[in-house]
Amino acid sequence: MRIHRMTTLGGVVAMLLTALTPLTSFAPAASAAAPPAANAACPEDPGQATCLLRAAIGGDRPLPNGADTTGGGPLTAKDLQEAYRLPADWLGGGQIVAIVSPYDNVAAEDELAEYRKVNGMPPCDADFPCFRKVNQRGGDTPPAPSPAWSLHSTIGLEVAAAACPNCKLLLVQADDESLASMAAAVDQAAAQGATAVVPMWGVAEHEGQGAQAAHFDHARTAVVAPSGMGFNSGGRQTVPAAYPSVIAAGGTQLYRDPATARGWNESVWRDTASGCSMYELRPAWQPRGACGTRRTVADVSAVASADTPVQVYSSHLGGWGTAAGTPVAAAFIAGVYGLAGTDSAIPAGKRLYAASRYLNDVTAGSNGACGGGGICTAVRGYDGPSGMGTPNGTGAF
Repeated sequence: MRIHRMTTLGGVVAMLLTALTPLTSFAPAASAAAPPAANAACPEDPGQATCLLRAAIGGDRPLPNGADTTGGGPLTAKDLQEAYRLPADWLGGGQIVAIVSPYDNVAAEDELAEYRKVNGMPPCDADFPCFRKVNQRGGDTPPAPSPAWSLHSTIGLEVAAAACPNCKLLLVQADDESLASMAAAVDQAAAQGATAVVPMWGVAEHEGQGAQAAHFDHARTAVVAPSGMGFNSGGRQTVPAAYPSVIAAGGTQLYRDPATARGWNESVWRDTASGCSMYELRPAWQPRGACGTRRTVADVSAVASADTPVQVYSSHLGGWGTAAGTPVAAAFIAGVYGLAGTDSAIPAGKRLYAASRYLNDVTAGSNGACGGGGICTAVRGYDGPSGMGTPNGTGAF
C-alpha cells in the first residue's frame, strides 16, 4: 500500500475561459474579493440533459466573514480530506470508482495525471494502474469527442481521486447525454466491478422514467447522482437522483472555521436541489416528511458551492480552475464509498441512513422559501437540501 502526502497548490493560473455559457455570478461574502465567475460547463444546447456543473478559471475564492482565511484558495484534495476526516492514505486499495460521462474526453488521462501530481498522489502508471476508460459497451473504441462535455469526466475523476487516492478510476463514456445511454453506461460500470459509480449529469423527471430505473439498482454497487439545481427544481426533480435505489447528493458551502471543534463549517448551498419526486416512491429507510409516500431529494451532501469551489485541472479551462455544482458533491461521495470499500448486499441508502451518527449534521442554510420546513431548510437530522449530512469519516458508507 502506498502512503500519500497531499500538497497544496500555492497558486492557480488565471486564463481566459472560452466555450462555456455564462450563468449568474455568485455574490461574494462581504469584505472579500469576488470568486471567479461560475459558468455552465455544458454545450449551449445540452440535449436531454440538465446542466448541473459549473466551472471557472482560477483565482482565490472568498470565505464568509469571520472565517479563517488561511489557505483561502480553491479547496485542494488535502483540504477535502481534512474537512471530511477521510483516512485517504490507507484505505481504498483495489476498489473501483466509476465516472460516467457522455462522449469522449481525449485529455482525461493527462489532466488526471497533472491533478494527481500537484496534489501529491502517486501517478497512474504500470506500478499503480489506477486509470482506465471504456465505452458504454465495455470496449476500447471511444464515442465521438466533445470538448464541451469533457469537463464532466475530468472533474468527476479528479474529485473522486481526492476522496480516494488509492482507488482505481474507471471512466465509462456514454454514446450521448440521453438517459438511455447513461443507463447503459451505469450497467457497464457495475459489470466492471465498480464499488461506486457516479453519472455526472441528470435528466428532468418525466413520464416513463421508470423504464430505466432498474439500470440504476445494482447489488454491491453504490450509484451516486447529483441532486440537481434549486428547491423543487422547477417542479421536477432530476433522475437518476430521484430513483429510490440511488444516493442523491446535495451541495454545501464548506469553509474553515477555527471556532468549531471540527475546524470547518458547512451550510446548505443556496443553489442545491431538494424537493419531492413526481413519480418515485419513498424508500423504506428514508424518513416520512413533507413528501409523504414520495421520494425526497437528497440523501447526503458535500461541498458544491461556487463560493467555496474545488480545485481542478482541465485543458478546457486552459489549466487550473475551479468547479462547483452537485456533480462535484456526487463525485466526491462516490469516492468516499470507494474509500470505505464496504462489500455488502445491504443497499447503500439503507446503510447510510442507519449510520447517520458518522455524518456531519448540516443545520444552517436554505435553498428556498418553505416556512422553515426541512424540505428546503437545514434542520437537525434529515432535511431535503443536505440529506442526512456530510461525511465524517467512512462509517456511514
